[in-house]
Amino acid sequence: MSKIFVTGASGFIARNIIATLLKNGHEVVGCARNTSFVKTVFPDIKVIAADFFVDTDPSVWEARLEGIDVIVNCVGVFQMPNPKDTWAAHYDAPRALFEAAEKTGVKKIVHLSALGIAHGKQPYSLSKLKIEDYLTHTNTLDSTILRPSFVYGPGSHGGSSLFRGFAGMPFILPLPGKATQRFQPIHIEDLARVVHESITLSGKKMLTVVGPETLSLRTILNTLRAWLGFKKVINIPVPFFLIKLLGKLGDRFADSPVNTTAVELMQYDNVASPQEAEQFMQSISFRPRGFTEALLTSPSQVQDRWHARLYFAKPLLRYSLAFIWLWTAFVVLFIYPHKESYDLLSQMGATHPVWQGFLLYGGCLLNAALGCLILLNYKIKLIGGLSIAVMLLYTGVITFYLPALWWQPFIPVAKNIPLIVATLIMMALEPDR
Repeated sequence: MSKIFVTGASGFIARNIIATLLKNGHEVVGCARNTSFVKTVFPDIKVIAADFFVDTDPSVWEARLEGIDVIVNCVGVFQMPNPKDTWAAHYDAPRALFEAAEKTGVKKIVHLSALGIAHGKQPYSLSKLKIEDYLTHTNTLDSTILRPSFVYGPGSHGGSSLFRGFAGMPFILPLPGKATQRFQPIHIEDLARVVHESITLSGKKMLTVVGPETLSLRTILNTLRAWLGFKKVINIPVPFFLIKLLGKLGDRFADSPVNTTAVELMQYDNVASPQEAEQFMQSISFRPRGFTEALLTSPSQVQDRWHARLYFAKPLLRYSLAFIWLWTAFVVLFIYPHKESYDLLSQMGATHPVWQGFLLYGGCLLNAALGCLILLNYKIKLIGGLSIAVMLLYTGVITFYLPALWWQPFIPVAKNIPLIVATLIMMALEPDR
């Protein structure tokens, strides 16, 4: 059995790979930024902290690879606000890792890439192509590059979550373009099994990892909707120029479900050539399951339906909470008469002009800062907790000094209650990994 170093260990694909490797008796060392999450999920494995945005020097990796036989690289970022981060995660850090592997006795590299990147012009595709080229032509170790098509299974992330989000839309099913783009979906458990078998492959190989069914995007989305248990709805084709505009708009927001990279990859077929499919099947010892077959043997659960329904609602919730904080600061600063604001502060005991100015402008600055940080998706659990604390403080002070605001017609203070609940929901939807 081998000692296997799995990077990106907190991710959807990596967690399934780790489970398969452990099941087959291998010793696994996980590598991730969030070590506590991985250690909670897999308490019996060693976990090493690493940051692919920063660790781009081979010397950083050499000590981490002591005694390692095989590296399985699962790190992937879809689209980052700064393209340099995408290049660091997909090329600079993996190259440093693979260079260190040559010096430390590692025997094999298994690298998770993606099918369809040959069409790409965004940093996501270009950086993945460049690290593939390095592994194929420069690095001396045996390596297997795996290019999976659409990956699905229990749980989801990235493109599979986006497809579930489309499938879970109420009233209509939006179709990107004519949705005739073809995919060959591969189940996550089958992909994990392919990774396990790739450990023993010799030489340098590039395998296109695909399932046996070739399906249009329209068929995939409608099949997913049926699997989720939602009623049939009208399929509405959305012209790609509109989707591209949405993608460009999404680029301006952190964690947007639709962005330029997603739109670009959505436009092209994601299938293997007959030769690639034949090479793949000859390299493994089993037949991957078909999309329809696998879904029928794994019925959706209520959590799957929640995830699909909330996929697009989650960012809207965050944007709306950011709007509340920013709009409050704007109204107080530029619309609501300052004299009336000072009168309210006087009723709360702040009668000195210096204190009034400090509380008025300080409160607006705090509100604007919270709104901006929520909008930028910055440490949502921390900022969410801070915003709840601020709302509780505001509510407590107003209740003590101005209790009449509780029963005014527009109940301005009572609205803090659903806002606090909405913030708690936003924090709960934030992933731990």
